[in-house]
Amino acid sequence: MSKENNEAKRLQRKIEKHLKNYHQYKIGIKNLRLQLDSIMPNITVAYEVRDGSVGTFIINSSTEKYAIDRIESKRALDLNEKMEQYQLIVDCIDSALLGLDEEERKFVESRYFSNFSAKKMAVMLGYGESTIFHKRLSILEKLQHSLRGIADL
Repeated sequence: MSKENNEAKRLQRKIEKHLKNYHQYKIGIKNLRLQLDSIMPNITVAYEVRDGSVGTFIINSSTEKYAIDRIESKRALDLNEKMEQYQLIVDCIDSALLGLDEEERKFVESRYFSNFSAKKMAVMLGYGESTIFHKRLSILEKLQHSLRGIADL
């Protein structure tokens, strides 16, 4: 098997993983936002330029312990970073699906979002299982172009 073929299969597996986790990413975004809101309700961040300085971040908090603020701020940054990563994946998948025709989108939604088996897909779409396999490969080849950037996230 050639190096290019191996790379294409690796990319397809990663894209399929993201497609299968699409709904979990959306739930993750909501849950991360809730966690972020719960640990940072009293902390406000501002950026201020004072005479003789290039600028300073000022964190105001009603929390009594400075150390707790620092720990919670780091945790909040980590949560926000993960939330932005999930949002990027979801937005890229949504955008990539617009490049597919209606039948291909239905295939992706059924196979990956609803986790239908190949047999169930064949019955639903009126094709044989081998045709489903070929459709899957064809759709994944299309999605490789539009989702290549998120494969390693």
